This record gives sequence, C-alpha cells and structure tokens, in this order.
Amino acid sequence: MELMELFKSGAKCIAASGDNAASGLDIDKIAKALSTMLTHKEGTLDLSPIMIGLSKSGLSDIVNSWMGTGANLPILPEQIVTLLGEERVGRFSDQLGISKESAQQALAEALPRVVDQATGGSESIVDEMLGQAGSSQGAMEMLSKMFR
Repeated sequence: MELMELFKSGAKCIAASGDNAASGLDIDKIAKALSTMLTHKEGTLDLSPIMIGLSKSGLSDIVNSWMGTGANLPILPEQIVTLLGEERVGRFSDQLGISKESAQQALAEALPRVVDQATGGSESIVDEMLGQAGSSQGAMEMLSKMFR
C-alpha cells in the first residue's frame, strides 16, 4: 500500500464518520491533512508524534492494539490531544476548517486504521520500507528517519 493510499483510507473513515463537520469534506483534502501531520519533510512516514505522545500519555495499551494483529481498541476524542498535543490537533483542525472537537473526533476515527494499516500485515508501509532498505544497516537508517 502506498503512503497516500494509506492516508486516503483514513480520510474515507473520517468522511464516513457521524460528525457533520467532517463528513462533507473532500477525501483528498483530508488525506493531505493527515499526510501533513504524519510525514517527514522528505515525504516518509513519521509515527514519532504518536510514539512521543504514547510515552507521555498512558495510552500504550490502545496504541499497541493498533500495531498488533488483534482488534483495534478505540481512542476517545479527548485522548487525541493527550496523544498528539494541542498544536498538532490545532493545525489539523485549521487545515480542514473544522472545530477542534470535530478534528479530535475525526482523528479518533482515523488514527487506529491508519496506524494499523501502516504497521500490520505483509503489505504494511513499514514492511515495504524495510524490504526496500535491503540490509539491517539500511533498515536501521530508515527507522531512525521514521522516529526522529
């Protein structure tokens, strides 16, 4: 799965949510906002905001479920700010022109799916990237870029 396909999958989840403010938004616009939030400047996947928030939030069981093979545990909209921080959620909200509350709800809907698809299974973004790295040295370099 390509990175933009991953973000479009999350965007479709947001557009299909019950939140009126987010449900009418353009899929490409939502995908771009997710991309801005979850990629490095070079365009590579950046899950570090989630990992950093994870270490500070006490939400490790929830986020670990997204990375595992079982069912994804839900995250509450108010926990999104704890996980990602006010600034990141605010930028996402501003980019889409929706309220902070709608942004939190949208991210609570999309993040479990995006992280699950990025990290799980044989067609995950992480597996593809590690396969392209070619060696353990290349894999370590790629991982260091993902989580800086």
